[in-house]
Amino acid sequence: MTAVNHAPTLIVGAQKVLAIDDEEIMGYVIQRIVRHLGYEVDWVRSCETALEKIRRGRYDVILSDFKTPTMDGERFYDEIASLDESLLKKMIFITGDTVSVSTIRFFKRVDVPFLSKPFKIDELERLIQQVAQAQ
Repeated sequence: MTAVNHAPTLIVGAQKVLAIDDEEIMGYVIQRIVRHLGYEVDWVRSCETALEKIRRGRYDVILSDFKTPTMDGERFYDEIASLDESLLKKMIFITGDTVSVSTIRFFKRVDVPFLSKPFKIDELERLIQQVAQAQ
């Protein structure tokens, strides 16, 4: 009888995704989806921790919840821009707030893809692949 290894296969030199979401269940779901696509993934619960990771490493996609307890998406976007404007092309936001005037105004002003919660898994997969392949 042959043993079967069910651990995710990491591809040498695989592209990396940084996922930011303060909700544990969303973090888990996003990690599963990203790994299924063959990417490496780092999941953090805060934008502050994400900024530290971005300063120390390289990511091909930055996938962030738009509203986290300590920093909203607009401020996170501005922080990313101040680090390196080229990183803005790597961003994707996920939001449950598509009705507030400030959120609508932000997404009309910037050229960053976003998904509304609840989203379909195939929509998230398509956006991740689109952003990663644009590099």
